[in-house]
Amino acid sequence: MNFRLLLALTLWWPVSECFAQRPPVMPINLNYLRIDFIHPGARPTALGGAFIGAAQDESAAPINPAGLTYLKSAGATLNQRHIKSDFAEPNGSPLSPDRRANFETINFNQTMVGIFVPLKNITFAAFRALAFDSRFNFETDQFLTSDNPLTRRQVLGGLGNFPGKRVNLDLELVNDAVTLAVEIHRRLSLGFTLKTSVLNFRLDEHTFLDSGVGVGQSPEANSASTAYSITTLDERNVKAGLTFGILTKLVLDRLFLGAVVDLNPTYHLESRIFLPEFKVGTQALPAFSPENADFKISVPDVFGVGFYYIATSRLRFAFDMKHIQYSDLLYGNDLNAPEDDVLDPETGLYGDPDGRADLTVGDATEFHFGVEYLFKASKLGLVPLRFGIYTNPGHRIHSANDNADLRRLFPKAKNRLHYTFGAGLVFNSYLKFDGAANISDDNVELIVSALISIPF
Repeated sequence: MNFRLLLALTLWWPVSECFAQRPPVMPINLNYLRIDFIHPGARPTALGGAFIGAAQDESAAPINPAGLTYLKSAGATLNQRHIKSDFAEPNGSPLSPDRRANFETINFNQTMVGIFVPLKNITFAAFRALAFDSRFNFETDQFLTSDNPLTRRQVLGGLGNFPGKRVNLDLELVNDAVTLAVEIHRRLSLGFTLKTSVLNFRLDEHTFLDSGVGVGQSPEANSASTAYSITTLDERNVKAGLTFGILTKLVLDRLFLGAVVDLNPTYHLESRIFLPEFKVGTQALPAFSPENADFKISVPDVFGVGFYYIATSRLRFAFDMKHIQYSDLLYGNDLNAPEDDVLDPETGLYGDPDGRADLTVGDATEFHFGVEYLFKASKLGLVPLRFGIYTNPGHRIHSANDNADLRRLFPKAKNRLHYTFGAGLVFNSYLKFDGAANISDDNVELIVSALISIPF
């Protein structure tokens, strides 16, 4: 909690009237920081993301760089992604962006573009890849759970009364990277990727509270007259990251084992908060611009292991297990959510009633499985057909206690299953296209990949 902000918000009226003070405002709503990593290409997507052991093509660089040693020709790859999200869970939290009716986003962007050059036992590559991309726009009106006259604390949010929100958020991480892959032995390859990770964070959030609900009237629509706080953030930060991969043949040309360690950076950011004038009954809270509020975003580190089994000349299986340290997201941040804070009658300051962290998120382990079958078509030759499935454990930051307000505002995300499928077309040894679809309750994602190889 920013105590300088709290002191600045202490007003002149008697302590008995201090319920008209503003509760503190968080630097950002940590519930927005749900990070879902993107599969960079069509083939890994179609295999359900099970690609650590199967990474033996141009998609290997951002997943398991050791797999680049299996490339025989120089070339370039381009991968394009289209995603449509449409969440309609009207019984969800009124302020939770991925459980709110009418929350919708459509993205069309590039997931990866890269070049690679194999030279004997060494392969060099350079690529730009999109690690994650979270964009949404949503709006919800002030939410009431009681028809009785409200206390000033309820008018100011909490105790079953929640403010209106208008949120525009763009949060993405783009990796510009160079990769070196080395074949140590015919059974063992190593790969190193040095990343320049660029975090783009843009947030425009307006909070609305109609003080008139305190005398029993219905809240007005979100408007300038009911604005309670305005938070803005527009930053572009650059940090370094590192990925290390290993790929080994447990059984020559039959069974492969891969492992990766993906280390991601921590970013120090600050949001700007403006508090317009606000009236509660006869009391007026003056407009106020506190100091910029600091917080951190630590991109979760990822550790994974995967197997790739070539059962026959046409049938292959892939399996991955990934451990993602989502708890990194909370590193270095104040975990007090003001919605359950109470006023201390002696100091006139809001404080957390139990002194414990209000928010938490656990690390998660994902399981990925994929099947690839090379179908022989009379005119097209071999056509790769791929199917996959993977788990997506709930990893939204959520309430750490049983407070009703916090559980409503920061609910746990439910676990989800993703189903994937795709196909490829190989026109000759130097040109191929792949397509994939990733379907879940969250969204529908389509990825198209193209590869051009140059023999030498």
